[in-house]
Amino acid sequence: MRKAEALFAMLFLLGPLCAAQVRVVPQTVNVRYSAQISNSPAGSCGCFALQGVSGDAYWHLLNAGSLTGLGLAADAGVEHTNTVGSANYGLTLTTLAAGPRAQLSLHRVQIFGQSLFGFAHGSGSQFPRGNSMVPSANSFALDLGGAADYLIDRRFSVRIAQLDYLRTALPNTTTNWQNNLRIGAGITFHFGLR
Repeated sequence: MRKAEALFAMLFLLGPLCAAQVRVVPQTVNVRYSAQISNSPAGSCGCFALQGVSGDAYWHLLNAGSLTGLGLAADAGVEHTNTVGSANYGLTLTTLAAGPRAQLSLHRVQIFGQSLFGFAHGSGSQFPRGNSMVPSANSFALDLGGAADYLIDRRFSVRIAQLDYLRTALPNTTTNWQNNLRIGAGITFHFGLR
């Protein structure tokens, strides 16, 4: 199983670079603060919040009519909480995903939407495995979202807001699905602005 995960991670990381054959360096790199609201485990009420950092890289592949362009994005994030609902344990959630991004430029504001697919790793928590609990687990991750950047100059812009729906499939005692809402803001660096 570990070999399959390592192979998937290697292909995931190399995929955008291979697809952007002409340019290895991404057009943009973003670093942002992120806050996440997740659903609580079975038997507890309400939701719980995580905080951390996220970042993404974007490779522009082609212009698409009125759109600024289409390309590939890779996103990574690490969020943490000391308590999961009313439980006496925490959670560190690490995600890594990649997929298509469509961008629209409106003078100094650039808006994008993306559909990313990858994996999630939960650690420092409790996940069921058979008749016992283990401190970490891996799963598929789906990240659907969008953001708006405000261009300051040709080298950087401010990520005004990013909103993502993140679905993970870490093991739990009910459905093995988690629905997360992640918001963030930060700085985007441009390399070879079009």
